[in-house]
Amino acid sequence: MKLRVVVHAIGWSIVFLAIVVAVLEALQMTFDRLSSWQQRRVVKVISPPINKRIPLAPKPVPLPPNYAVFAFCYHDFSERPNKWSIKPKRLEAHIQTLKALGFQFLTMGEAVRLLTGQWRGSVPKRAVVITVDDGFQSAYLTLFPLLKRYGVKATLFIYTDWIGKYRGALTWKQLQEMAQSGLVEIASHTVTHAYPRKLKRSLTSNKQYESKMEWEFVRSKTELEQKLGTQVEGLAYPGGYADGTLKALAKRAGYKWAAVINPEPFTVNFDRYAIPRYGVSNETTVAVLKAFIMRQVIMLSRLNNKTKPKQPTSNKAKALKFARVRQHNANR
Repeated sequence: MKLRVVVHAIGWSIVFLAIVVAVLEALQMTFDRLSSWQQRRVVKVISPPINKRIPLAPKPVPLPPNYAVFAFCYHDFSERPNKWSIKPKRLEAHIQTLKALGFQFLTMGEAVRLLTGQWRGSVPKRAVVITVDDGFQSAYLTLFPLLKRYGVKATLFIYTDWIGKYRGALTWKQLQEMAQSGLVEIASHTVTHAYPRKLKRSLTSNKQYESKMEWEFVRSKTELEQKLGTQVEGLAYPGGYADGTLKALAKRAGYKWAAVINPEPFTVNFDRYAIPRYGVSNETTVAVLKAFIMRQVIMLSRLNNKTKPKQPTSNKAKALKFARVRQHNANR
């Protein structure tokens, strides 16, 4: 009898516990629904419109017709210059002349952004880029102090296999100091400075050639970025020329632009993977530099005049022209 009572009591206890658990679960579900509804309501009330949280990018600054950027390519600076190096005093005279002519000094990356609608701020009346190829130590000992003195910028194209290994070459520490100054942009000039045409002749197939050049492009970019902690956007082709294959390889390697040697300025419709630069030699005096600039300015001005729509001739102007023709015929 006692056992039956105990079993009966246990049964009712289990039923009671089941009811309690069911009630608690129902309360928990109700609480969860209320919390979710309140959260949605709060988000709906306090969340501002998306267009107010994310400001729209400013519109690109429009450029004047046939706006052009001049770029000059240097190599070395020495008191005993050879064909592709100039004396430090001449370099300083070039900088002084360009400043006197009203040029604003940009890095090559800045010039590309200016001409591709990514520039923010006022447009320079005249823009120029100083570039230095290879990685001679004179870029640090001669050029860098002048950049700081005159408050101007430059772009260095470095071939990495030379850095820190040979006498007369820049060190990684010097490159890092210049890169962190805000005055110098570091770009690639490949790993070994292999001339594409010579390399192509020395290899047995186009596949080998393309593989080698792709390695040169990718490896130098990676090494510069890793050792300097900066993004490398640009490349200068060894030898100063490029074809369709090299351009495609440069683009595939992740470069945003690449430079060649070609004595003319570049305008809005430029080839981003064949940016022209004037090759400065020991014969590039200040007079030669100014003459080149003036020739190009005149050519751009003529091109600008050709693209302007012709204004309709007024009746007064037509009458004057007719009178001049009649007078000319009467005097014959």
